[in-house]
Amino acid sequence: MIATLLQFIPFWLLVLLALIVAGFVIAALVAFLAFLFQLGVVLHVARKPPHLDVGDYRLSQGREVRPEVDQPRTRDGAEH
Repeated sequence: MIATLLQFIPFWLLVLLALIVAGFVIAALVAFLAFLFQLGVVLHVARKPPHLDVGDYRLSQGREVRPEVDQPRTRDGAEH
């Protein structure tokens, strides 16, 4: 049945259809490889340990924190 149908389809059309199908297959493979690469990057970043802040913070390093209404204003109107 298929052999009889292929008799009526020109050869150039079969070649064109084969090229189109091959193009879709190649595009699907490239998309799949890109997906695997992205998945690998995500997993690589996810495996990194979280950043631990080990700085030495003391109250003497900071400045006094007061409510906005108590903070003095500069000449240009910005808070100090």
